[in-house]
Amino acid sequence: MPAWGAAADGTYTDGRTARRHRVRATVDTGGLRIESGDGAVAEVWPFSDLRLVDEVYAGRPFRLKRKASDERLTVAESEFLDRLRPHAGHLRRKDLRRANVKVRAAGWIAATVAVLAGFWFLLPLAAGPIASLVPLSWEEGLGRTVQRQALALMAPRSRVCTDKAGRQAIERLVQRLSAAKPSRYRFGVTVVDNKMVNAFAAPGGYIVVFRGLIDNSAGADGLAGVMAHEMGHVIERHGMEILVKALGLSFVMSALIGDTSGFAGIGTDMAQSLATSKFTRDAEREADRVAVEMLNRTGISGRGLQAFFQTMARKEGSGDSTVSRYFASHPATGGRARFVKDHTTAAGAAMSDAEWQAVRRMCDR
Repeated sequence: MPAWGAAADGTYTDGRTARRHRVRATVDTGGLRIESGDGAVAEVWPFSDLRLVDEVYAGRPFRLKRKASDERLTVAESEFLDRLRPHAGHLRRKDLRRANVKVRAAGWIAATVAVLAGFWFLLPLAAGPIASLVPLSWEEGLGRTVQRQALALMAPRSRVCTDKAGRQAIERLVQRLSAAKPSRYRFGVTVVDNKMVNAFAAPGGYIVVFRGLIDNSAGADGLAGVMAHEMGHVIERHGMEILVKALGLSFVMSALIGDTSGFAGIGTDMAQSLATSKFTRDAEREADRVAVEMLNRTGISGRGLQAFFQTMARKEGSGDSTVSRYFASHPATGGRARFVKDHTTAAGAAMSDAEWQAVRRMCDR
């Protein structure tokens, strides 16, 4: 057994606030000791309580949580997991760094057999489990293609807004929201100079926000709510479920044999779905739930998101063409505003006034 005392740097969040602490994680006789230099964090997690939040990939940070707790520990060195294995062997279950190709192929074959067994009847029910099996690298590749193709369909002559101050303000907001609900995704937000009141999420963490939505978002808190909603779609893999349901066996077989050459065409198909029908109503409700949860955990008020939905309800009622297509498949906007009002608990600001003004000006030429 390796010697006690192996250590690595990491980031700790308590699950109740958005504050992140730089800590040192050490393999100790009583468990995994977690300490910050300022003394704000001093905990020992028993090895038996350690759980992996998501898959572990070579060269990427991995996340641990404590059983029955919202606390999270992110460790930058994936090799540190090897130091924990002799004491917490159950952490192997999601370790994909050296995943056996034959074992993974067997998993894909089993998934394919299951789909074939009841293809026409069971595919909608199997879409979620199949989507969860898609490797992160493939999902990110699909996301890049979907984002590019969707923009070509929805806003072919619109430019990407690149103002530095506005971009940095949005990146800080994304980091704050991400810390509230750790996942395997590295989110990136692209702002596009187009008056359409719209935003969409592609697989892999790629989010697009149009200037028209920023202009109608009821302030920074409203924008934060919409972004959290789109992040919810990614975390719950709604985009991948659309692909599985729409393409069925062709997608599963392409993934099974490792042939990603046709994924560009698959990405185009999904981009068309995003440009027309968006997600199902159940998926939208689930993304709303995730958004409110993220806002509450970060201390950001939900009143902005509530006001955004109320504004969109008024525009829908007046027949405003800039919002009618976006909300065509969404739950009734007034009901979504009531849901936010009934479940929001926080009252803080998403960003400073200076940051919000930078975001509003980021598309100015």
